Amino acid sequence: SFFLCSFSLGIKYFVDRFCLMRSWKKAPQLGAKISLFSRRYFFTMAIGVMAIISSYYWSGFPFDNLCPNDSINSTYEGSFTIFPLDQGNDGTGINVTFTPSDVDYRFCNQNFMEPGSGFTFPFVPTSTSENTNPLEWMTDDQITTTTYFGWAALGIAGVVVLRFFYGWFGMFMSLFKSSYSAVGDDQNIPFSKVASRSAYIPQVASPLFAYPLVACNTDKIDEELYDWEDSDRDYRYYDLSKDAKKLLSGLNVEEPPGFSVVRHYPPPAEN
Repeated sequence: SFFLCSFSLGIKYFVDRFCLMRSWKKAPQLGAKISLFSRRYFFTMAIGVMAIISSYYWSGFPFDNLCPNDSINSTYEGSFTIFPLDQGNDGTGINVTFTPSDVDYRFCNQNFMEPGSGFTFPFVPTSTSENTNPLEWMTDDQITTTTYFGWAALGIAGVVVLRFFYGWFGMFMSLFKSSYSAVGDDQNIPFSKVASRSAYIPQVASPLFAYPLVACNTDKIDEELYDWEDSDRDYRYYDLSKDAKKLLSGLNVEEPPGFSVVRHYPPPAEN
């Protein structure tokens, strides 16, 4: 067991090292908008749909569209010989006997959403239509269960709809009223005094360079605002605007177009 454990850990070490050095890269700065949208709309709607569909399946049990009659038809009382339909009377028959104590069944629609019969909601025993009467096939326990389950599903669906309208109303009101509120207290520490500060600087990752290429002019950016550092070269080496300026030198272009403009304005005390 120790050998198998060391072997599996060794494989995990080499795989993680390869992924870390060759495959993995910095996660994109997407923020939390996708997860917030999923939590606000998708999962909320999924809860409502789950409650409604679960209530629907509970109401249609046992899904056979058969309801027992009060008594057997006298036409079917007695002994009969049944032959397979594809063999006719020449095949091997089966002898069956029906007595008045037996139970026969009739067709009854157990589908609350049967096309053409009308949609009834919530799926409770009292919701009847022209072709559907739940009291014909439901047991006493099923009537009690589906009654509570059906009205609970309706309540959950109502809460989901109200949640959506409440969120949309809040989004509409935010167009006319600010919703910002400060979090925490002012620590009286300026950003320029933070030792581990960094700023957003447009960068482009390249597999040919160990560090990202800077997609703006680096002349007026404090070097402490970068979140990486090359011990051998300065940041001007990775400045793409310098390369573009050399390529466009014959056109007398002062500042190459297409690059972001980033400026750093230190506090007056630091000048």
